[in-house]
Amino acid sequence: MNIKITITAKNFCLFIFLCGAICLMTGGCGSSVPVPDDMPTPQETIIKVTSESQPLSGASVTLMPVDASSRWYAGAVTDSAGIAVIYTQSKYRGAIPGKYKITIVKRETTPSAIVFPDAEKDPNGYANAVDAAAKEIRDSFDLIDPKLNSVNTTTEEIEIVTGKNNKTIEVGKPVRIKIGATHQ
Repeated sequence: MNIKITITAKNFCLFIFLCGAICLMTGGCGSSVPVPDDMPTPQETIIKVTSESQPLSGASVTLMPVDASSRWYAGAVTDSAGIAVIYTQSKYRGAIPGKYKITIVKRETTPSAIVFPDAEKDPNGYANAVDAAAKEIRDSFDLIDPKLNSVNTTTEEIEIVTGKNNKTIEVGKPVRIKIGATHQ
């Protein structure tokens, strides 16, 4: 049995149109995570973090609800422009209306000094290097004022309202404060 399918420009355009219509009717072409029934609607929230007026990339921004009964924490990591597009519980774009304390963390850990041999040529050597790296003690450093790391010491707050929420936070001069040895 031979089946011949002919695609004309008209049929192709119709196919593309139908795909677009299906995407619009189902809420978009990307995958969306269903929101829990008891979750209020997240509101668009963008936090910009700067250090000496320059964008700070790679900083973890967390919004912790002031209301201790709320379970809707939110956060994101800043991009190269210092922008953190906030997600509630790392899944739902936006933050739930309410008051939040904002913590910001940017850390650096010294790189490993362990040399990893080629896993195919020396599987035992590679396995030993992995074990050693897991036990290796490396130093970690805060790269911004450590008072921003904790809800107990941060002075940054935001109230999320219905609609778009934007805030710029200036963290000041960069620092490099050793926070102690940590196991990696």
